[in-house]
Amino acid sequence: MGNTKLIGATANEWLWTSAKMRWRRVYAGRADQVRAAREFAEALFAGMPCVDIVALAVSELAANAVRHTRSGEGADGWFGLEVVCDNPVYVAVTDMGGHGIPTVLPEGYGGSYSEEGRGLRMLYELALMFGVHGSSTLGHTVWVDIDINRKLDQDAQPPVQLVS
Repeated sequence: MGNTKLIGATANEWLWTSAKMRWRRVYAGRADQVRAAREFAEALFAGMPCVDIVALAVSELAANAVRHTRSGEGADGWFGLEVVCDNPVYVAVTDMGGHGIPTVLPEGYGGSYSEEGRGLRMLYELALMFGVHGSSTLGHTVWVDIDINRKLDQDAQPPVQLVS
């Protein structure tokens, strides 16, 4: 909150101060923890238009970390979740690396009945920005920026910028 003085502020002023609200949590690299991470994010954004997109982003990114990286291997596996309440909302999942680079596959990849590769494509289409940084050796952080006022059932936006 820096040098912001909130002495004598109302509860609402204190809660919605201009400082960004940021949360970080670490979860065991197990499938049941994907649900726990999603429920945590849903609670943080309850009542906000973007809650369903945030929940979808957390579910997809966390599931990919558990399914496709060392995060889901062995008792010591973990993934980290970072969420920032701002406009845009920032959602990021950090994994333990390994097994390639997270990639948004081209539209229509694998045919219309393929279950592989659709999640990141969907997030890419819902997000304002999408990116990946890190390495297979040290771990990746996959992140999305989401319009705080966007609902899941809204019409598609213009294509996002992919950054890494």
